[in-house]
Amino acid sequence: MSLLDVCDLSVTFGRRHRPALDGVCFSLDAGCRLGVIGESGSGKTVTALAVMGLLPEYARVSGKVELAGHQITHLSEAGLARLRGDVVTMVFQEPMTALDPTMRVGRQVAEVLRLHAGTESGPARAAVINMLGEVGLEDPERVADAYPHQLSGGQRQRVSLAMALINAPDLVICDEPTTALDVTVQATVLAKLNDVLDASGAACLFISHDLAVVSQVCDQVAVMLDGRIVETGSVAELFARPQHPYTQGLVATARLDQTIPGQRLPVVEDFYRPGVSR
Repeated sequence: MSLLDVCDLSVTFGRRHRPALDGVCFSLDAGCRLGVIGESGSGKTVTALAVMGLLPEYARVSGKVELAGHQITHLSEAGLARLRGDVVTMVFQEPMTALDPTMRVGRQVAEVLRLHAGTESGPARAAVINMLGEVGLEDPERVADAYPHQLSGGQRQRVSLAMALINAPDLVICDEPTTALDVTVQATVLAKLNDVLDASGAACLFISHDLAVVSQVCDQVAVMLDGRIVETGSVAELFARPQHPYTQGLVATARLDQTIPGQRLPVVEDFYRPGVSR
């Protein structure tokens, strides 16, 4: 039985005639890592929010989202709250949207343990210090006592990762967690994400617009376009033999090491043009 099973998921907002998601299907087994890749507006984040049960009330949803045996689309808010932070957690693109600027970092991470595991303050503090160290933060005690604005972007993102992992969830959803970071910090955060996922055994749904980034974390890839999944496969297969014209364009733009000096760089539109090839 899959940890996450999404079947024929469609989502429409308000009076829009065109759905944000249109018949999306995929599954994720325990401990596996699936990358969901596509351009802005392709439906990646809407998919993540559907799995978390965080879509707004005005969203019209059909299909199935089953997580650890629970049908997400049928659960009450109280039922969803019990799953979030325990079975599934999410790391957002901008950590400052997930961190309270008025609370010290250690208190925010410890809150996850107190809410979901009932851990007392003393043991929670020790667990927080340990987890901050696990995600690669130097001097974790100082970081725990700091406010978010006193940390760098890379440090804040690692704090977000610590919050997501502190309660040993079965599934971690990462929504473009390194987009706002420079290349050097991005590489460090991705390496640490791999380390902590290896250690915890958690499954990962990694959302990105960058195929090269996904290849550093995931084994499998699902390519999204206009609210649909147009191609799936292993990272190696997608790089070697992309089938859909849109995927071929993504792969070509990621292979900058194979470009010839003086020639124009490839773009996705060289391979795929909406309305011409679908």
